[in-house]
Amino acid sequence: MNIVILGGGAAGATAAQFARKEDRKAEITVFEASEYPQYSRCGLPYALSGAIPEFESLIEFSAEWFKRNKIDLRLSTEVLKVEPDTNTISFRGIDGDGKLQYDSLIFATGARPSIPGIKGIAEGDAKKKGVFVFRGMDDAKSLKEWCGEKERKVLIVGAGLVGIEVAEALHIMGHEVAIVEFLDSILPGMIDPDTAAPLLDKMSSLGISARTRALVEEIFGDGSVAGAVVKDRDTGPEERIECDTVILATGQKPSTSLAKDAGCALGRHGHIRVDERCESSVPGIYAVGDCAEYLDFVTGAESPSGMGTTAVKMGEVAGINAAGGSFALPRGFLNSRVSRLFGLEISAVGPISSSLTEAGIAQVQARVKGSTLPVYYPGGKDIMVKLTASKEDGKILACQIVGEEGAGLRVNLAAAMILAGFTARELALFETTYAPPVAPTVDVLATAAEAIMIKLRRSGKSG
Repeated sequence: MNIVILGGGAAGATAAQFARKEDRKAEITVFEASEYPQYSRCGLPYALSGAIPEFESLIEFSAEWFKRNKIDLRLSTEVLKVEPDTNTISFRGIDGDGKLQYDSLIFATGARPSIPGIKGIAEGDAKKKGVFVFRGMDDAKSLKEWCGEKERKVLIVGAGLVGIEVAEALHIMGHEVAIVEFLDSILPGMIDPDTAAPLLDKMSSLGISARTRALVEEIFGDGSVAGAVVKDRDTGPEERIECDTVILATGQKPSTSLAKDAGCALGRHGHIRVDERCESSVPGIYAVGDCAEYLDFVTGAESPSGMGTTAVKMGEVAGINAAGGSFALPRGFLNSRVSRLFGLEISAVGPISSSLTEAGIAQVQARVKGSTLPVYYPGGKDIMVKLTASKEDGKILACQIVGEEGAGLRVNLAAAMILAGFTARELALFETTYAPPVAPTVDVLATAAEAIMIKLRRSGKSG
């Protein structure tokens, strides 16, 4: 059996790993356009800041690992065409052009930065000096080299997770940082605006400006960045901001042109649509990671994930199935997510409120504050929980938590309860551990569930 994998990132490398486990004799070939074997993109901000000393430390599946497992890794090689009629791919590498036949093929082509149409962003065909994106290893290395020359004034366009993580890294490095976000709040795809408020306050206290509902209209400077023009979306006035560095953290677009040309159906967000086997609409062709979209567990809607955890899970499923095995994803992704930013753990599971509303799901929410320890015991940390449940039956739909510690572990518990179909009542009755130096008698998650139950009873529901 010949298995071809397009892309050697987390999803692609995992697919190769599990295909090899499933079939010890299969011919497995991985094509990777960059010069790097699989590395952690999620670790790039920490290598930028110096928390991880060397970028090369991020490499998880080395070239030697592929060789040891008898997987043909072809770096710096671009796949030009996929032809399902003949089960053939065409490619161009450092040794020239070639073709290869396959029995199963996996798209793990990832995504590319989404570049906004900002005036002055480029000089000719290249980005203006001082303008960066932050997607891959070379992007991060270039930014570190640039910022190592002198103290920079940095404007980050986009306040999603990448934008905020890069902002933290540059702040640690001693640079002046400002952020502009087009939407209503920071981390707009991860948490709701009220959950983001503590992080905004913390950033402000550190001297980091984060303007929301604003857009960058122009980047000016002769040959290199000298500043930007920022416009308020509501009031309209423009402001000129002095900066010498602009980082475009405005999201990403899936790399799906090869798949589309091969006849693979795309989902509502433009990613490759896959089923529970990670198989596309073309038999024998699979898709995983940032280029694919599957179902949201709560809403049932097609949705890209973009999470490293789900990319790895998809890689496992596709690798096994491409090698002739049988494995399936759950009936949707919960998209459990967490980060530590400016000393705060920010964690969430399930859809944000606007996505639930868009799906037509009536919801009831409670937002409570508590402590990781009993109030009388020293050392407890403040923690805030926003819990969302169905207004119809009280089932838990989503949870967002912010605190100095303990947020990520609590969201894992909430994720398990969503998967199991727990109601707010069942969460409120859930028995948790207690000891003064470890945990309070009633966890803040249970307190939030009790608040949900009160609201449901007031509306005539049992909770």
